Order: sequence, then C-alpha cells, then structure tokens
Amino acid sequence: MKFTINSKALLSRLVAAGKAVSNRPTISILGNFMFALDGKTVTITASDTDNVVISRIEANDAEGAGSVCIDAKRVTELLKAMPDCPVVFDINDSTHATIIRYTNGKYNLSGLPTIDYPIGEADETEVKGVFTMPASQILKALDVVGFATSNDELRPMLNGVYWDITEDAVTFVATDTHVLAKYRSTQTAPGKVMSFNLPSKSIALIRAFIGKQSDIKLTVSERFVIFEGSDFKVRSTLYNGMYPNYNRVIPVNQPISITVDRMDFANAITRVAICADAQTPVLRLKIADGKIDIVAQDISFNIGGEEKVTCDYNGTPLEIGFSSIYLKGVLNAMNTQNVVIKLSDASRPGLFLPAENDEYGELTLLCMPMNIQTT
Repeated sequence: MKFTINSKALLSRLVAAGKAVSNRPTISILGNFMFALDGKTVTITASDTDNVVISRIEANDAEGAGSVCIDAKRVTELLKAMPDCPVVFDINDSTHATIIRYTNGKYNLSGLPTIDYPIGEADETEVKGVFTMPASQILKALDVVGFATSNDELRPMLNGVYWDITEDAVTFVATDTHVLAKYRSTQTAPGKVMSFNLPSKSIALIRAFIGKQSDIKLTVSERFVIFEGSDFKVRSTLYNGMYPNYNRVIPVNQPISITVDRMDFANAITRVAICADAQTPVLRLKIADGKIDIVAQDISFNIGGEEKVTCDYNGTPLEIGFSSIYLKGVLNAMNTQNVVIKLSDASRPGLFLPAENDEYGELTLLCMPMNIQTT
C-alpha cells in the first residue's frame, strides 16, 4: 500500500495518539502505531492495553489497502524533524518494509504485521448507556476539577475524575483527600442514571483530541467508556471499585461567609508562601472585620511574611490554617472576580465558591484545614 499525506497534519495526530503509547510497553508491539489504509482514509491506532486510541485522517493520494505497525517514537521524531510538506509512505505488503519519502530524502523503516496488535473490542452487551455531550462542556469540567486528582498509587480510585450521571445533569468530582472539586453541569441531560471513574491518563488522551470537536458521543459499559468524535475514538478501561461518597464530606452548614477578590487573594498567597516552611507550607489566615491577614513562618530559618487583603466580612474573628499549595489550586480553578469562602471553625473544611456560576454549571471546591497554634 502507498499513501501521500501532509507531514504536519499527520504529526499532530501521532503526537495526540502517542499519549497512549507507554515508554515501557508490556508487549513490545505496543511500542508501535498501527497504520491502516482504506480508500483514502488513514487510520492510526495506539494502545497500552488500558487505553485504545483510533484516529482517522484523509490522505492526499492513496494506492491499495492494508495495515502495518511502525515504531511510534521513531516515526514521530522523524516527522517532527521534517518541514511542512507532502510525505509518501510506501509499504511492502509482503515484508512490511516501510519507505518514507519527502522532497529531499528517503528513510527506510522496519514494519511489523498487525495480526498480533491487541486492540480488542468492548462487549456491547455490557453497555449501560449512550449519550452525547458538547466537547466544550467536557473540557470545562475537566479544567475545573482536574487539579484535585490524586497521584497516590496506593489509592488508584482517587487518580481520576468521577462522572456521576443522572437523567438531567452530569456531576464531575475529583479529590486527593486534601482538596475536593465538584462541578455539576446541566448543559446535557443524558436521560440515564450511571457513573464511572475516568483514569488520569485517559483524561490526557481525551484532551488531546476533543479540542476541535463540537459534540462527543459517550458509550458507557461496566468496564469501558468510549469517547467518539468525528475523526477519533478513545476507549478507556475504567477503575474497578467504589468511589467515596463525596457528598458526605461537603459541609452543609457553614455560618461564616467571607467574600474576597480572587486575584488579590491568590497573589497575596503566592507572595507570602515564599516565606513558608518548604516541607509544610502552612498559611495562617486571621479573619476579622473587613480583612484577612495571611501569615507564614519558617522557624528553621527565622523568616516570615504577612499581607493583608480586604474582604467583605463582619463577624467573630477566626484563625484557620491552610496549605498554600492547595489554596492556590482551588483559587486557580475559578475564573470569577470574587470568591466566597464559607467556614464554621478552624477544624472543619472550608468551602470555596465562585461568587457567580456559569449558565449551566455549579462549582464547589473544598479544602481541608491544617493544624495551627492559635494566638
């Protein structure tokens, strides 16, 4: 088989699909892309057994049909080094030897037969539901909750984003036990009740493909979820197990309410955190009428910092400690001018809410406090 295709157009697909290729594949053939030609459509498949990516792109010209496996790293690096120009892939159907030509050169690569490439198919008898979502809705949700996913290998259930789907809304949740992010979106009404836990690696794959899509079709089964756009498909193996009951940890009665300019607060935290202990970057928030004092100390080096930020609050003074790392993550997840902080006492989680939610979504962010010695 033989096809001609633009180098940069093909490279963009390989870079996206390459996120599914492991640096140390459990099966050697998974270090390859599988190329298949049908008419003028070139289909690129990449897999790490847990995730399968199928991407389609149209060739400028094509002869024959067939498939071949080509080393993923080598072909990607080769296309990165080429100019923006037409590239010819000429594959020997018998030996799978692959010649890649462009205006000034020719490269010989060894190809492999595709018969041993493990892609498999999801069992359609397990399907729990099929629905369509705008790509922008998925990206928005992953942007605002993704920072809260865990990377603890001992608790894999927390290493992804939980999708809690009801008939009239989709709720996205992520937590690492220090912070929790919940985004409820009513832009889509799936018409089904189901849930799944999407792994972090799958999230990176989806982000790579859906940016230029309008709508995404989701097929949810017991073991897999499939995201399908106009020119791609991502099938992800889901985490097996129960996700924690996130609603139980979100406090409902928080009598203390503080409104503060989000950027002023975030910038002050960034500056003061420079003087915090590097191992445990705790910030002390001293909240009183009309102001928040942000205090950090590193006793080991006898350094410290303090800033005042104005706020809308009239009530009993309160001191509470938070990690600067988690506070910055929470504030960066929002894009509103003001943030509302709801507290009850120094030992209970703080709720951080945007002063205004978007048309379809409701964002709730929770941050666990850290122990401080009150003054």
